[in-house]
Amino acid sequence: MKKFAARGVAALAIVASLALMAPMSAFASGTRPSVSSTTTSTSSTTTTLPVKPKHLDLAAYKQARNAINQAFKYAVTSAQAVFQAARNKATTAADRSTARAAYELALAQAAATRDAGLTSLGKPPSR
Repeated sequence: MKKFAARGVAALAIVASLALMAPMSAFASGTRPSVSSTTTSTSSTTTTLPVKPKHLDLAAYKQARNAINQAFKYAVTSAQAVFQAARNKATTAADRSTARAAYELALAQAAATRDAGLTSLGKPPSR
């Protein structure tokens, strides 16, 4: 039973980390949405000012945040399913305690992964 719980926790950690890395790596390339520019003319000088479409940055931020939250929800659901299966198979108090500890560890890992993802995402772009 301990092997089953340990394998479940390990599988959950791997799935959660893979689920969080895919959206983050998509935004880690450093490419940003296209930047248009406007030209401002005064009597003697011409200045080109970059105009960044802010709604695109905000949309990308929201998409990344939603991906992180979805991965967290999936990790919690997965941990609950593993816990239910382990609890149903448990025959002794020690087995139930081990299942509960594995469940709590999986929740803590999911929360830590989510927090790390949100921290690396940073503050939302200003409007």
